[in-house]
Amino acid sequence: MIMRRTARRVLELRWAFLLVLFISLSPLVQIVRADGGIVIFQRTSAPFTITLLSTEMPLRPGPADLSVLLEQPDGHAPILDAQVFMELQHEAGMIIQAEATRSQARNKLLYCSLINLPAQGHWKVRLHVSRGDSSTVVLSDLVVAPAQPVFLSHWELIAVPPIIIILFILNQSLRRRPRKAKMQVTEVGG
Repeated sequence: MIMRRTARRVLELRWAFLLVLFISLSPLVQIVRADGGIVIFQRTSAPFTITLLSTEMPLRPGPADLSVLLEQPDGHAPILDAQVFMELQHEAGMIIQAEATRSQARNKLLYCSLINLPAQGHWKVRLHVSRGDSSTVVLSDLVVAPAQPVFLSHWELIAVPPIIIILFILNQSLRRRPRKAKMQVTEVGG
C-alpha cells in the first residue's frame, strides 16, 4: 500500500515536471515579454531623449514592430504630444517612410509603426521628431539579418502536436503496465 502511494506520487511529480517544461517552451512565453521590446539605440538630441525599440532582435525581413520612446532629457518624463516620422534607407538605395503613432502602440507611452522590411542588409534609420516649435533628426544604423527557414521561425507551433502525442502514448503505456500479481503460497498436504 505504501509502495503504491510512493509510486503514484513519483508519477505525479514527473507529470508536473513535464507540464512545467511544456508551458515554458510554449509560444505563450513570447507573448508575455515586455511591450516595448529590445533597445536598438538611445540618443539625446535637445530637447528630446529618443529611444528606438524593436520587439525582436535580430530584425529579419518581413513585418517589424519599431517603437519610439520620447522623453524630456532633464526629468525623463514621457512626451506624449509629438510627431514621429521614420525613414529607413537600405544600402542598395531603397527607402521606406512611415509615421509612428501612439494609436498603433499597445503601450501608450510609445510611438509605434509596423514596417515591412523587404530585404536583409544594412539600413540607415532616420527619425524625425517634432513637437511645437522644437524638432530634431536622429540617425543610426540598423542591421537586418537573413530570413530564417520556416521550420526554425515556427518551431514552437510545429513541436506542440508531437509533444501531445508523446505524452498521450506515455500516459497510455503507464496505465496499461501490468501489475505484479501477488504470489500465493499453497501448502500441499500429504
